Amino acid sequence: MDDTDQELKNGKLDLQAKQIAGLLDVHAKRLSMRTLKQLENGRERAVKAHAQQITGVGVNHDGTLSNIYLWAEHHRIVSTGLVLGVIIAGFVIMQSFSQKDSSDAFLLSADLPPEAFVDRSFEPYLNNGQGKL
Repeated sequence: MDDTDQELKNGKLDLQAKQIAGLLDVHAKRLSMRTLKQLENGRERAVKAHAQQITGVGVNHDGTLSNIYLWAEHHRIVSTGLVLGVIIAGFVIMQSFSQKDSSDAFLLSADLPPEAFVDRSFEPYLNNGQGKL
């Protein structure tokens, strides 16, 4: 029953749509050239405005560009970018601090004195096998 009711409703809607389209066609034939020209100009302006909105760049009457920074109007995108930038910067800074702390701890806990790590002749001395600890 529901399907037949739906089909009847759809049929009535189709009939009404055809009647409205027929009325529009009849009255459109009676429009003056002035009205037709105004409708054509309005359509062109609407298409240009839509194209400018899609591309995000438009040319004003004085020749300057408009809507170049249209993305900045979307505050959620800008805010999200700033938050991600701060998080990444904080992560990089924390990594550099943790590397400095671990290198200091390594030098202080090593069996060799810190001067041994700076001395360039000490590593070849160890590689030759002469320096046994």
